[in-house]
Amino acid sequence: MSIISDTLNMMKKDLVLEFRTKETLFSMGLFSFAAVLIFSSLFKLIEDVTLEAQYTISTAAMWFIITFTIMLGVNSVFSRETQKNSLYSLLSLPVKPQAIFLSKLLYLLVIVGVVEFFAFIVAIIFLNISIQGSMAVFILVLVLGTVDLTVAGCIVSLLTVYAKSKTLAVPILFFPLIIPSIIIAADATKNLTFYYDPMAALSNALILFLHAIIIAVLTLLLVEDLISE
Repeated sequence: MSIISDTLNMMKKDLVLEFRTKETLFSMGLFSFAAVLIFSSLFKLIEDVTLEAQYTISTAAMWFIITFTIMLGVNSVFSRETQKNSLYSLLSLPVKPQAIFLSKLLYLLVIVGVVEFFAFIVAIIFLNISIQGSMAVFILVLVLGTVDLTVAGCIVSLLTVYAKSKTLAVPILFFPLIIPSIIIAADATKNLTFYYDPMAALSNALILFLHAIIIAVLTLLLVEDLISE
């Protein structure tokens, strides 16, 4: 079988199991919804804040929620294999390690995409995020920023698959890797919601895309050594 068919089959298996139990979807969705409500309540308590500060806080809060929502999903990427001690069985299958990594990455992207779709609607309403100009450019920035953070999260999940204290290891590795991406994504979003500078936003989106590609390619080159440790 080709690496593409192996990737899609394993991704389908993970998605079927996830939509059957909905454990990760529920935890991620509950967190994102609660975080939006908490931030919106805090904004109402802040008085005498300039319009620019409001947009800065709103966009930063949006990416904060996205980041921590993804981090919740990171813990579940290899959770079934580690909990049931079936990781070695997965490695014994006649599939390439690259297919395993790509299937987990696509699985996480789908889960994050489903949660983010509904969370985005709630955030638009409660965080008062006003999008100027093209909605397509805003969605492009949102998608590329999410993909970048998700790729980083999947890599961290792979690096910590054998960690004894995964709860501690994930944030230690995840945050240094994604802090530049969060800053760039928040700046791109602000360029579309306050300054309305689509060219600057597209430049930031390109950086996010290149960052995701670079770390994904490096991981694919090293995944066989990482997953077999």
